[in-house]
Amino acid sequence: MKRFVVTVLGAGLAALSACQPSPRHTVTGIDWTMQESGVQSSLRGLAVVDSEIAWIGAPDGVVLRTVDGGTNWSRSRIEAAAGLDLRSAHGFNANHALFFTAGSPARLFETRDGGTSFTLLYEDASDTAFFDGLAFWDEMRGLAFSDPVEGVFHILLTDDGGQSWSEAENLPAPLEGEAGFAASDTGIALGEAGRVWIGTGGGARARILSSRDFGASWGAVNAPLASGQAGAGIFSIAATGNTLVAVGGDYTRPDAREGVAAYSLDGGHVWFEPEIPPTGYRSAVASIPGLGGHFLAVGPNGSDLSRDGGRVWEGISEAGYNAIAFAPGSLAGWAVGTDGRIARLTVRQGSE
Repeated sequence: MKRFVVTVLGAGLAALSACQPSPRHTVTGIDWTMQESGVQSSLRGLAVVDSEIAWIGAPDGVVLRTVDGGTNWSRSRIEAAAGLDLRSAHGFNANHALFFTAGSPARLFETRDGGTSFTLLYEDASDTAFFDGLAFWDEMRGLAFSDPVEGVFHILLTDDGGQSWSEAENLPAPLEGEAGFAASDTGIALGEAGRVWIGTGGGARARILSSRDFGASWGAVNAPLASGQAGAGIFSIAATGNTLVAVGGDYTRPDAREGVAAYSLDGGHVWFEPEIPPTGYRSAVASIPGLGGHFLAVGPNGSDLSRDGGRVWEGISEAGYNAIAFAPGSLAGWAVGTDGRIARLTVRQGSE
């Protein structure tokens, strides 16, 4: 009998414990540690592989790489990209990375030896494409997004790691003046099972282009961000599950708070304006790994944190950055900006 009572009591306590809400982890602070880049140019093409390895594409074909968490940054140069800005980048590992030039000529370069040498993988034959972003679901499947070419959105797809590319079909027609922004290489957000969202601007409405099948078919929805001007729209998107956050605004009005952010709770079908927006135009936003609903956005006049999926934003720093990215599954990442600025980010968390 005694043993029976103890067993039941133990099971009861376990059941009671299971019914208690677990503590919710939240950001208690973010440490920004400045690092020496060795360059003075404006940095935008940030690709983070893990907490130790990151690549940066820079103007004039310059490539930066760290393999020790940013303690040291090595510098190399793609001679065939001299005079061109490498605003889109993707790092596979410490030796393998891809870089797309912004503007014309649009070229994609690959290194497999840590930046010692580079190979040209793709060049736009029309000489009119302007690529705004590059992203991969895995080692093989990826896509690149360009402004419209001859009145049609230009999206390239690859299933062999970037060695060959095909043009996406079944794309929505662009609005007059509609395009993307190459401000931070984060205008594309990827999800599981082939989901992708791409932000646009410059037209009468800011829109989200989306696909659920690795780019085989596409749709478009409106989002409540700034629009109607060439420099206004969606500059960045981040996703975690069905929660999405888009940021941007009008980069010619960096302190304006109207139309600088929106969020969706249903995978991008319906978008809402935040109750309290970020403190100005934002060029990049990232989901903080492991902290569901936490997003960090950066722009020229500072950074903002949301702890509730984009509803409420809190200004946390006045230091300006162009792009931000976290290491997958890590609370560490980097932010990059003008004058060669690089900051290592470390998120501190606690329980509510």
